[in-house]
Amino acid sequence: MRTDTLLHATAMALLLAAAVIASQGTNESVFLWFNAESQVLPAWFWSNMTFVADTLFAVAVIGTVASRAPHMFNTAFVLLITGTAFVHGLKFLLEIPRPPAVLDPDVFNVIGPVVKNHAFPSGHSFTALATAGLIMVYTRSIPCAVAVLVIALVAAASRAAVGAHWPLDILVGSASGLIFAALAKYLTESQWWLQGEKLERFTAALLTITSVVLIFHQSKYPDTQFLSIGGGAIATLCLTRYWSNLVKQMRK
Repeated sequence: MRTDTLLHATAMALLLAAAVIASQGTNESVFLWFNAESQVLPAWFWSNMTFVADTLFAVAVIGTVASRAPHMFNTAFVLLITGTAFVHGLKFLLEIPRPPAVLDPDVFNVIGPVVKNHAFPSGHSFTALATAGLIMVYTRSIPCAVAVLVIALVAAASRAAVGAHWPLDILVGSASGLIFAALAKYLTESQWWLQGEKLERFTAALLTITSVVLIFHQSKYPDTQFLSIGGGAIATLCLTRYWSNLVKQMRK
């Protein structure tokens, strides 16, 4: 199996699951079931997994990987712009309430901040799977693709575990993330003006700044400081190496 086939198959499976839940009207019941069952794992686990899906952390992951494969920077920029427009456009257009705005707080568990608005689609789920998708479309290693995909799916599922999103938000957000990753690669490779070195360096600079910010970021989710500092530091070091190599090449 090729990595792009795995990406497309996963996106289709997620959309199919969303269609089943929507057609059967089980969005709330599936949420309550998963939210309750997920508490078998400690709160710190779900806090950290949901932080993995945070934009700041995802950007650090992309920066770390792209520092060794600079052609990814341009695609990452396209993904960032198109993904942000899609997710936030739908959120503000649809105005769907989240579980805390609909359910009695005694019937489900919340970890971290209580957010009540702009449920659909889940931005964290989109971010997690878009990041995984970006890595998948640039690797031929099936084990690597499966590993990042599993981590991203758990990160997406954490949004229900922490009480922040409905299953439909997560499933559609996740599928969209994979689709937009593939779309971003296609656009970058088909449009010459998205392939220049200036865009690569601009994106690298943006990711470097974001990685430094991540080191000092104070997440609203508990027990995530180690992941924040570690992820930001690793990304910053990797991107520093990218800039160092670039300077050496320019001096030749």
